[in-house]
Amino acid sequence: MKALALHGFLGDRSDWTDFVAAVRYVVPELDCDAPDLPGHGNLPESVPDDFGGWVDWVRERLVGTPEPVHLVGYSMGGRLALAAALAEAGSGRVASVTLLAASPGIADADERAVRATADDARAGQLEHDGLTAFLQQWYQMPIFAPAVDLVGLDLLVTRRARGQARTLAEALRAAGPGRMPDLRPHLAGLTIPVLTIAGDEDPKYMQLEQDIAALTPRGQFAVVPGSGHSLLVEAPEQCAAFWRGFVAATAHPEGESP
Repeated sequence: MKALALHGFLGDRSDWTDFVAAVRYVVPELDCDAPDLPGHGNLPESVPDDFGGWVDWVRERLVGTPEPVHLVGYSMGGRLALAAALAEAGSGRVASVTLLAASPGIADADERAVRATADDARAGQLEHDGLTAFLQQWYQMPIFAPAVDLVGLDLLVTRRARGQARTLAEALRAAGPGRMPDLRPHLAGLTIPVLTIAGDEDPKYMQLEQDIAALTPRGQFAVVPGSGHSLLVEAPEQCAAFWRGFVAATAHPEGESP
């Protein structure tokens, strides 16, 4: 079984360690590619100039695979996974897509423009203040409070401080929510299985994940009790359990023998 796992903004490939370990405990044959996204990690590569370029970067990793790939993405990685799955519709290269606390885009054009401006300002702050100072402020946002309460601010900042401010700022400018098109009008054409997951302490994304699941023909929605937005920090094993069951069901649909 082949999977491609995409982390969120400020993250890196290590974010998937606990998730992948929990899956492999039951499914040892899992072949999971969990790359650092452009501009992230210890060896950041050049950053695509726009959201379409980011989606193309994901799609390039699907070319030449011997079997359809299960796309899995958290937050920004989930937005990219969803957009790539839509772009690959009919290609046979994507087996399913799973979104952990990921948006389908901002529906209102004015709100999208406001968010793009805000993310540009955050990118400027990141370049001006440096990564550590930026992280100290980033994790003050209420959406991250459950993760901060669970593991502590210092650990989160230390874990994220391995990146480079310049390339992370470029990533935010090019692939932030304000630079992503609204994908809702296209979700009815996404005929592969779709799983969306949110924590019950993350009400905004609870609603978004329910909406995505409802708009896709084969969508499913799962809730992680007692968790917020940072699902790979707060509940990787529970998310892995949801994903294992989902992928098993897609391999053997109801009425078929394994």
